Amino acid sequence: MAVIRTENEKDLVVEADLSDLQAFINEATSNLVVYKDEIAMIYDKMPKFDYIYFCFYAYSTYRLLEATFNFDTSDVGHIRVSAPDEFFYAFYGMIAALHAQVTF
Repeated sequence: MAVIRTENEKDLVVEADLSDLQAFINEATSNLVVYKDEIAMIYDKMPKFDYIYFCFYAYSTYRLLEATFNFDTSDVGHIRVSAPDEFFYAFYGMIAALHAQVTF
C-alpha cells in the first residue's frame, strides 16, 4: 500500500507503485457515479502534462486518491504523487477505460 506522509506541513506526498493501482480500480469501479467528473477531468488534462507531471490538487481531482488511500486533504495546500513513470501511464490507462464506461 502507498505511503502517505506530510512534507513542509502543507504538502502531502503519496508514494505509490504499480501494486497500488488495484486499490484505485476497486474504489473507482465501485463508485463510478461519484468519480465520473473527476475521471473526465483526469482523462482530458493528464496527457497535456505528459502524464507524469499531472497535478491532482490543481484540478480538484484528488477525491479518488483520498478514498483509495484513506486520507484527508482539507489541511494541506498541495498533493504530490511520487511514483515510477509506469505508474502514471498505467493509471491513465485505467482512467481511459473508466472514462469509456461513464461516457456511454
